[in-house]
Amino acid sequence: MANSKTRAVGHLKDLGSGRWLVRVSLGTDAKGRRVRYEKTVHGKKADAQRHLRCVLQRRDQGLPGKLSRDTLGEWSAEWLDKWCSRIAPRTKADYTVLFDRLFRYEPQLGGRRLADLTADEFQGVVRRLEERGLAPRTIQMHHGVLRACLNKALKLGKVALNAATLVELPRKQRFERPFLTPAQALRFLDVAESQGNRFYPLFAVLLLTGIRPGEALALRWDDIEGSSLRVRRALVWIAGRKPFLDETKTRRARTVALGERVLKALERQRRAQAELRLLLGGAYEDRGLVFASETGAPLSAQNVSSRYFKPLLTAAGLPDVRLYDLRHSHATLLLAAGEHPKVVQERLGHATITLTLDTYSHVVPGMQERAAERLDALLASARLSEAPLSA
Repeated sequence: MANSKTRAVGHLKDLGSGRWLVRVSLGTDAKGRRVRYEKTVHGKKADAQRHLRCVLQRRDQGLPGKLSRDTLGEWSAEWLDKWCSRIAPRTKADYTVLFDRLFRYEPQLGGRRLADLTADEFQGVVRRLEERGLAPRTIQMHHGVLRACLNKALKLGKVALNAATLVELPRKQRFERPFLTPAQALRFLDVAESQGNRFYPLFAVLLLTGIRPGEALALRWDDIEGSSLRVRRALVWIAGRKPFLDETKTRRARTVALGERVLKALERQRRAQAELRLLLGGAYEDRGLVFASETGAPLSAQNVSSRYFKPLLTAAGLPDVRLYDLRHSHATLLLAAGEHPKVVQERLGHATITLTLDTYSHVVPGMQERAAERLDALLASARLSEAPLSA
């Protein structure tokens, strides 16, 4: 009777040397034969107990008695092809690159069966990635795509446990994002304008609106309405494919107000583009893009950066920042000027204000001090308003 009860709830057997046999009764098959799940788990008893609980839960949910015999390489390819169809194309491409690099760093991992993967094995992968000198953020990205892939395998009953969820990751490093100071930002714009840099209007839009380079290169003239622009899409470049327009990163459109300088820069861009269309005639492929190549085709942010942006920084005697750092400069300058974080969030297109504050609050060290001063002033004002009238 006792043995029957043990088989019903599962059983652990100590095999010694850090090995545990997990055994679970899965009932009987169509011919009345007993079906049993058995697996040797390497690690601590707690690891084996956790695996046992997962198998029992899986059994209770009516999932198949046998785990998948797919390898991680086979399943990751299927996951990317079949289960990532709804994510943004650029995100899917990034996932593919992450898996390719992971299997290049760890050649044995792709051939491992899903059911045999363990937390200890993944922890070893993390340790070796650290030894390679990969940054904590990069390791977290590799782990994130691996965890998401195995989560789907868990939901489909291919594995009894997502061992990637048990891994301890290196602590994420905090670093200050490069940005231009107010004086540097002004010099950057002045030098670009005075030198007649072809992409001065683009640089002005990036620095004075905070939109992403891909969003700026996807702007059409009908997105500019009076003194504001509507960010509706982004230009995406993926290796092996022609550039295409896609949704914004958050899949939501937003409106960004424009100042006088950026409006003048856009008007300058409109005139220059009109002259170019007139000069080229039918050779100009007009797609309505605000920023386009000399023939009207979509621009590559990488080419603009290397051929026009970086030389401009050198000519202006400015720090070597990335094109994307004009966006960081926009946010940093606004927050340092005391602009409300909610406004900055809306201009940047962040999904939440938490992301904005977590990303940029460290560059405004006086925020806490100003808050304390305002509270003191508020209480002092309240005291004066309640002071008794003199006789």
